[in-house]
Amino acid sequence: MASGSNWLSGVNVVLVMAYGSLVFVLLFIFVKRQIMRFAMKSRRGPHVPVGHNAPKDLKEEIDIRLSRVQDIKYEPQLLANDDARLLQLEAQGNQNCYNYLYRMKALDAIRASDRVLLCSPATSNSWAQAILLPQPPK
Repeated sequence: MASGSNWLSGVNVVLVMAYGSLVFVLLFIFVKRQIMRFAMKSRRGPHVPVGHNAPKDLKEEIDIRLSRVQDIKYEPQLLANDDARLLQLEAQGNQNCYNYLYRMKALDAIRASDRVLLCSPATSNSWAQAILLPQPPK
């Protein structure tokens, strides 16, 4: 009997309650993180609440201006024809490696082909246009 009563001593009961509450808190934190993670994944807005402690009018103004960002359709030209970096690349040949300049030229060429080859407005996407075509161009 002495060993059975020792198992139910006050210290062991307190430790079991402490471990149980610790497991409960950790599970609660984990479940809350997962819920917030999936909620943020499905939302298109910023991942941090913007204007959280701001007054209601200011918060609404921030939301209105952030919603306008999605309507911006401007794609700048990365390299101008007379860009100094481009002229330096042509003058030196392949002595130095300027991979980023070639990538910039490729992106500008793709953007130009969107407008010229498909006769589409500057805001459309050439891949989306090509998928919608019934047949390849002749």
